[in-house]
Amino acid sequence: MRRGHMPSPVTENHAAALVALVRDTARAEILPRFRSLSASEIEGKSNASDLVTVADRAAENRIAEEVSQLFPSALIVGEEAVAMNPALLDRMTDSEITVIVDPIDGTWNYANGLPLFGVMMAIAIDGKTAFGLLYDPMSDGWVMAHAGRGAFRHSAAGRTVRISSAARGDPTTGFVPLFLYPKETQRWLAPRLVAFDRIMSFRCSCHEYWLLAEGAVDFMISGLLKPWDHAAGELISREASLHAAMLDDGAPYSIFRSEGELLVARTKQSWEVLRDTFLEDNP
Repeated sequence: MRRGHMPSPVTENHAAALVALVRDTARAEILPRFRSLSASEIEGKSNASDLVTVADRAAENRIAEEVSQLFPSALIVGEEAVAMNPALLDRMTDSEITVIVDPIDGTWNYANGLPLFGVMMAIAIDGKTAFGLLYDPMSDGWVMAHAGRGAFRHSAAGRTVRISSAARGDPTTGFVPLFLYPKETQRWLAPRLVAFDRIMSFRCSCHEYWLLAEGAVDFMISGLLKPWDHAAGELISREASLHAAMLDDGAPYSIFRSEGELLVARTKQSWEVLRDTFLEDNP
């Protein structure tokens, strides 16, 4: 990895091309197959509820092919490519430009006909996330951020709105994917969740990060650190004025980190309140 300063290669023209690419991919590969998949076009990966479809693979292949034209020297890390070749993750440490893609985030929802899924893309420069994109094929809208320049919601009609999560009282609503934790942790964690007003899981990081950045919920925590699930959303959260850090040591999130829990909250103060809640007597 080159350690010197490298300007972000993601220009406004590049960003526009990436948005056009994911929109075209959704129209060509994702939406036509929604609620039209046969049983043979859906497979399990690590378990019966960890799904991949022909749409995931077709969308990722299309995105990867076009991204390689925009950024010829980039390492492209797609969820489905990593499923076939886990060594791709190790190559990120030596990559100056890494494009991280989740072609259909929320595949379980997609495969079961639930219209709550998205496309996630992030670009990291020397391991630091410089660009993030969350795209919703159903509404044809997206949230996008460049590092240091804020987070913005865009509509298909051309409206652009800067988004920010305003500070308020104690955290009462959040996303906690309880089912992703080991059973021992679930038994410890579940009783503590009743202290909050509303705890949810959409099985879709794209929409969870989107709502978090818009200020609809107070926090999210995740113990499964796949870069395609977090790189784009974590950057967008920080650009929307939220505080994001690892639960155990308060370190910044890194695309290289594969263990630990990422906690994102409205403010550093509310993050610290949540940290104390989740770390108290944690086995």
